[in-house]
This record gives sequence, C-alpha cells and structure tokens, in this order.
Amino acid sequence: MILAGLLSVSALVQAQAQAPAPASSNRGLIWAVEKGGRTGWLVGSLHLLTADAYPLPPALDAAFATADVLVEEANPEELKTPAAAMQLVAKAMYPPGTTLQSQVSKDTFDKIAKRAEKIGLPIDRLQGFKPWMVALTLVGLELQKGGFDPGLGLDQHFLTRAPGAGKKVRTLETAMEQIDLLEGLSPQLQEGLVAASFEGADTELKQVQKIAAAWKAGDTAPIESLLLTDMKGVDAAVYETLLVGRNRRWVPQIEDCLSQQRCFVVVGAAHLVGPDGLVTMLKAKGYTVTQK
Repeated sequence: MILAGLLSVSALVQAQAQAPAPASSNRGLIWAVEKGGRTGWLVGSLHLLTADAYPLPPALDAAFATADVLVEEANPEELKTPAAAMQLVAKAMYPPGTTLQSQVSKDTFDKIAKRAEKIGLPIDRLQGFKPWMVALTLVGLELQKGGFDPGLGLDQHFLTRAPGAGKKVRTLETAMEQIDLLEGLSPQLQEGLVAASFEGADTELKQVQKIAAAWKAGDTAPIESLLLTDMKGVDAAVYETLLVGRNRRWVPQIEDCLSQQRCFVVVGAAHLVGPDGLVTMLKAKGYTVTQK
C-alpha cells in the first residue's frame, strides 16, 4: 500500500482502483493555485486506473486544456532504456554470495515467500534482490495479475496526451532518483517497509478501493488516513524520506513554474494531503489554494 501510493514509476510500483461512480458524482482531486494574478493547478494522481475510470471529471479536462505546462513527478519511460535497466539491476541486487534470506528476519522472509507463492513466483528467483525491489516486484506482479493497467494511471494519461495537446512537460525528479530513495533507506528500514507493505494483503483490494472512491469524490480524509498513517507507522525516517522531503524539494520547482506559466501539476495523491502536503506548504508560501 505504501509503495503503491507514493512512487510514480508505474512500470514497477502500481496502485489499483475499482470502477468509478457515474460521471455526475466524479470530482477527482484538483486544486486551483493562485498568487499575484497567476493561476495553476495541483492534481492528485492514482498511478493506476481501469479503462472505465474515463472520461475524467470535467474539471480535470478543463484545467488541462488551459494549461501551458504539464508537471509530473517523473517520466517512467526513463527506466526503459538498456542503460537505465542495467543501472537499476545493479542497485537492486546484492553482491554475489549474498541472499535475501540471509539479510532479513525469518518472519519477513516467510512473508515474502508466502506472497511469492501466492502469485506463482518461485522464491529462488528473488533471493538475489534487496527488500525494496522484492516488494516492488511482488506488488507489481500481483496487481497486474488482477488485471490493472499502469498505462491508465492518471499521470500516464496526461503524459500521453501532452504532445498532441501542445503542452510542454517538466518533471520534479528523475525515475532513477525515485529508485535511489528506496535504495538509500537502511537495511532495517527497507525490511520494515517491506513488512508493512505485506501486512493486510488479504484486505488490500478493499483498502485501495476506498482510496479510489475517495479520489473520485474529492475526499482527502480517507487518503490521508490510509496512506499517510501507514507510512508514519513504519518509521519517521520513511515518512520524511518518501513524502515530506520530496514535497519540500518540489515546492521551489512548482513555484518557479507557476511564476512563469499556467502549470498543471500531477503528483501522487498522498503528496497533496495532510499537514506536510503540498497544499499546506503552498498556502504557507502565500498562495490561495482552493479545491475544485
């Protein structure tokens, strides 16, 4: 749940959603951001949606139509080059002779083995990988097996539309920087994150369905509760690294864009809500931020 909700590398990390309510009740997560006569938008993304999530709520399409620039967390296409793939594997694997089983507790390894067995992946194929990569792999495969397509995620939807709509594209970080965030966590924090990601696996679909329903209704409270509370429960350092620190680094970039053009900023929904979210941070910088 935590990994799926926070990183936008959709080829590796995915969130899932049930079919949306009728379009008349769809609102989505979008805020108008205004300061000094300039206006832009903040949009909360679910990184994976089903085909019947479209058409989008009218407010999203209307804002995108009037924007000059699309700003995204990262471009997942970066990871599809051979050089990037090799770099990713180098970061994700242990040195020869070191195994996953030797680096995590028996309880964590048993959870990993059980999750792998559930989706038909031999545990031996995961022995060379670090915990964060194992979690990404298992979560991704399990959700793909459930029929959910990362190509339909909201961020990917707008990224695909941008060239034909004449929109410039900017990113707040690189896909490899997102991987480095996980790789930079201590072994203990990586193991804690993996364990937390596997907790409640049997009810994960219901939880994500609640997030999807909240997203469609524009209701921030369930998103804050389900995503941020889980992350804080792992460790304060995980919350700071994966959410708060990134938000702080993004604010100057968003401000720079807003000062020049009409910017349509699409980031994971968890980054917008709560006391450490971008909405709160931009309000503190003197912006008027109004949910639509």
